Amino acid sequence: MKRQILTTLLICMTFLPSYLLANPTQPIEGPRVVTIATDSWLGYTNRDGSGYYFDILKRVFPEKEWQLQIDIVPFSRVRYLVDHNRTDMALGFYSGDTAKALYSHYPVEVDSVDAAITPEMAVIWKGAESLSHKKVQALLAYRYDEFISVPMYYEESSNLLEMMNRVNRGQVDAVLDYKPVMLTMVPKLNQPRQFVIIENVFRTEIYFVFSDNERGAKLKRHFDSELKKLIDSGELDELFRHYVGPDAQRLHSSRE
Repeated sequence: MKRQILTTLLICMTFLPSYLLANPTQPIEGPRVVTIATDSWLGYTNRDGSGYYFDILKRVFPEKEWQLQIDIVPFSRVRYLVDHNRTDMALGFYSGDTAKALYSHYPVEVDSVDAAITPEMAVIWKGAESLSHKKVQALLAYRYDEFISVPMYYEESSNLLEMMNRVNRGQVDAVLDYKPVMLTMVPKLNQPRQFVIIENVFRTEIYFVFSDNERGAKLKRHFDSELKKLIDSGELDELFRHYVGPDAQRLHSSRE
């Protein structure tokens, strides 16, 4: 019986196409998968898939060739995933923000961080140096204290609304975040708004980062090459103005 089955199998294999015999485990071609971690930032990584950062990804990794698996999580989680090579790519990192990732060659923009401050602080405000020895809060893993030179009583929290309530009650002097996001908290405050928003407290360049391994290095090379094309054609600046404003400047004019 076994001999009969073996003979039948040999006969069937004789009629198989030669390319199947030569490549018995040949995989079916398909889009290359890229895992991406990012926080949700209004106008940049909107939860509906729109935004400046997401539009960059769509152009660098076109849908027919790439499959993007995007995980929107708090930035503290984004940092963890990058540091432990649990994602191929992450968005929205400052220069020197992490030593465990490969940075894109070109920044995608210059980030402007705003501050919600008490009315008392607003009266004496003279720039970031006014935060010296003040109670300042920000979201987890943002590490703004590394980019402001004056000493502060700096803390981080996972709850932006609670931080906004604290500055509104005068329990802290300032909250560092982004004006559009902080304004969305106003209808949820425990009492009428008292705080004042100061824009452009500090500015720094923003990069996309990649896992520090061979796969990440390959993705970085592809990203750098395609982003350079967007820069040279002017399309990247057009994208930025589309989301930020018609007069917005993506980078300092001397950077590129």
